[in-house]
Amino acid sequence: MAWPHTLIPTASLSRRKWLASAAAGLAVPHAWSQPAFPGRALTIIVPFTAGGSSDIGARTLAPELSRLLGQPVVVDNVAGAGGAIGVQKLIRSAADGHTLLYGGLSESLLIPMINPAVNYKVEDLLPIAMVGSTPVVLVTRPDFAANSVDELIEMARRSPGRLSFGSAGIGSFAHVMTEVIKDKAGVFMVHIPYRGGTQILTDVISGQIDLGVTTVANAASMIAAKRVKVLGVSSRQRVSIIKEVPTFFESRALKGLEMQVWGVMFAPAGTPAAVVSKLGAAINTVMELPSTRATLAKLGAELPSLLTPAQALAFVQAEQKLYRPVVGRIKPE
Repeated sequence: MAWPHTLIPTASLSRRKWLASAAAGLAVPHAWSQPAFPGRALTIIVPFTAGGSSDIGARTLAPELSRLLGQPVVVDNVAGAGGAIGVQKLIRSAADGHTLLYGGLSESLLIPMINPAVNYKVEDLLPIAMVGSTPVVLVTRPDFAANSVDELIEMARRSPGRLSFGSAGIGSFAHVMTEVIKDKAGVFMVHIPYRGGTQILTDVISGQIDLGVTTVANAASMIAAKRVKVLGVSSRQRVSIIKEVPTFFESRALKGLEMQVWGVMFAPAGTPAAVVSKLGAAINTVMELPSTRATLAKLGAELPSLLTPAQALAFVQAEQKLYRPVVGRIKPE
């Protein structure tokens, strides 16, 4: 499984040369073939309502992208169907780079793999750059008998079907990620789908369900107050705010497993390579700004690896490979 940092060339100089040369092209409009890009305002579709992490991320990028590209960049919130309506709007747009999608794992990859009725597939989206990345945590109530992932897996093996986990719905990232955990460990736990994620941690604490998978940011306040216990974190490296918690990668049962909730900027498939390259350079330039780093930190996200469009495509394809074995068993609602 190739993850973002393994997709970066080992010689950082080559990446920096690419960024420098591509960014230089941002300031030399005549170097690009006609018609010049961008020729009008750009739109970033956010497939959720205003105020969420995707919306904040897109609105952080927009003014700096406008400055680099010399055109207005507006954010268009197109919510509905778990993000699918926003994705559908992107793929109906002209493949000229003027309409983009701030896409996440669920709506960009998992939903079309699980539910063909949405009438799009991940191949309809052309990755440009990674714009966000955050690990998930496996949490339980403080008095739960297991204190680590390995102890949890031993419990699940002794009593198949006794343990339960909640997710924000069938096909949500928490559902699919937990199915990957079950597959990797060879255990069975009962899935309890919710209509959204707000109630899950409350029910974990009260003992209505045993386990929840959520992002570090979502659980941070409850972790700090010791209202939930973290059994493991899905990143390769330990997370600074819960440095005492081992990663899935370190455990015996899930050794080598790494998962992230990510954001990728997409264009419609068929967008010209020169346009995609220019957009990728601009986005990566903005991602390295101190103001962008500060916003990501507030969202509980990490500065993602700076991927070229080809590397972003390889990353998304690797994610497909990871999740494909389990999504085939999931029936859409």
